[in-house]
Amino acid sequence: MRSSGIGPGDLPLVIGAGAIGLSAVAALARRGIEPVMVSDFSETRRELARQFGAQLLVDPSVQPPFDAWREAARERGVTTPPVVFECVGAPGLVQQLIETCEMWTRIYVAGAWYTDDTINCTDGARKGVTVQFGGGPLPDDWYGTLDAVCEGRLDPLPSVGRVIGLDEVPAALDEARRAQGPPRVIVHPNG
Repeated sequence: MRSSGIGPGDLPLVIGAGAIGLSAVAALARRGIEPVMVSDFSETRRELARQFGAQLLVDPSVQPPFDAWREAARERGVTTPPVVFECVGAPGLVQQLIETCEMWTRIYVAGAWYTDDTINCTDGARKGVTVQFGGGPLPDDWYGTLDAVCEGRLDPLPSVGRVIGLDEVPAALDEARRAQGPPRVIVHPNG
């Protein structure tokens, strides 16, 4: 969030409400940015995003995220371009965002994938898109989050879907790779 330069008057769009997306929503809410728009295929994850501070929820199977963003921007008189936080990490998604976004959109890629991917630079240049990969979290982010949890300003428990034993870790990792499990799983080594 810090490196994005997002501020009052911007309308953020968080793509994905898994663990990284929920962290992005919490960070935006903590900075007083609103409304926060979240797009995710899972109704359960969209509702979790609401618990973390999102006000506008989008099901991309019903409405394309940038169509929802344009509608919300018009209703609220937002004149700044979208600030997008890509938190899915699916191959091809950044290119899809570039193809469908507004002029001057800023895309911050927090999701990660483990294969090569391609971005058409001409598409991005034509729209003046800024794409930034990574850049955090920094040590201050980890300590700030820990402080917020310890002081009761941030409740991480809504994102914890299950507590599992060591034997269940391979199946939980497989679910996470397919975005079918809960955003966070706690491994209790003694079952």
